[in-house]
Amino acid sequence: MHNLEKYHSANYNNPIDTTVDIIVIANREEINAATDLVNKYGDRLFTYSLSKSNKIINCLGNLSIPFKFSTRYKTVLAKQIKELLKQNTYDIIHFEYSHAAVYLDLIKNQINSENTRIIISIHDIISQSFLRKSQKKPILGIEVARLFNFEKNLYSKVNELWVLSTKDRNILTSLFNIPENKIIIKPPRLSNFIYQVERNTEKIEKKSLLFWAAMNRPENEQAAIKFIQNCFINLLEIDSKYKLYIVGSNPSVKIKKLASKNIIVTGFIENPTHFFENAQIGIVPLVQGAGIKLKTLEMLQAGLPVIATSIGAEGIETSKNLFVSDNFDDWVNIITNLTQAK
Repeated sequence: MHNLEKYHSANYNNPIDTTVDIIVIANREEINAATDLVNKYGDRLFTYSLSKSNKIINCLGNLSIPFKFSTRYKTVLAKQIKELLKQNTYDIIHFEYSHAAVYLDLIKNQINSENTRIIISIHDIISQSFLRKSQKKPILGIEVARLFNFEKNLYSKVNELWVLSTKDRNILTSLFNIPENKIIIKPPRLSNFIYQVERNTEKIEKKSLLFWAAMNRPENEQAAIKFIQNCFINLLEIDSKYKLYIVGSNPSVKIKKLASKNIIVTGFIENPTHFFENAQIGIVPLVQGAGIKLKTLEMLQAGLPVIATSIGAEGIETSKNLFVSDNFDDWVNIITNLTQAK
């Protein structure tokens, strides 16, 4: 939304309004929840829902494309893009997330690239994420190689690459040999409510832990389960008053089954300010993924001490409130020390 608003207001000195066409491919639940997007851009908004069966069909129809990208390739969406390109000449074509750029070749064949600036806003370097997964699942090594070649080719064809951190810029220059002048570092914009959080010692619930994440993402589900099995159970043996709040949309059946008097699973929360003001500690126990984590930045900005794995803390500058360890036995000690501190 922030990027869209920037584009929409780019010509505020021009009496002719800027026109922005938006194509969204996402889960139906995410599309239904995007009321702010619909209200603001509904007349120029084209939405395409993506189910698990759609993803399988898309992959089978595009076997030459790495799976992470081919899941997003829908023939009906490609037709919509072609139609828009026939009707309009665009100054900018912006892909939010790398996998949205699976349509790049189709687009470049339809436009005069000299007159159109093409941008990919990279949230995760996908090859890096799959490389980490392949360490435990060697069969993914083939897909890592396909992803590497695909991403390198993709990033070399556009005018600008936006990344969230210096770390990601360095990976692009060293791993993919992308010229540094094509890369722009744009730190992620935090949720608006974060700036309204007012933490007060008297309001903080002692021994309460906050895991703030979109729970429909497999890496977040895995992180929550791993934390509970390897750390939280041990904390409860030390003190039964510990509480874990899992706050975020679309928790899976596995996560919901973990709910108890000590583990509170909230699902989607319109305004989570209360949890950021009341939780004593934030946790980011990720063992998969890549790129800078918005959840970590938001909890730190709100003033929570945050314990994270090296993946959860990736790309974030050192902070006195950030404690990093990949050993969950260390986590037990860090949490007990923080909760006992005055």
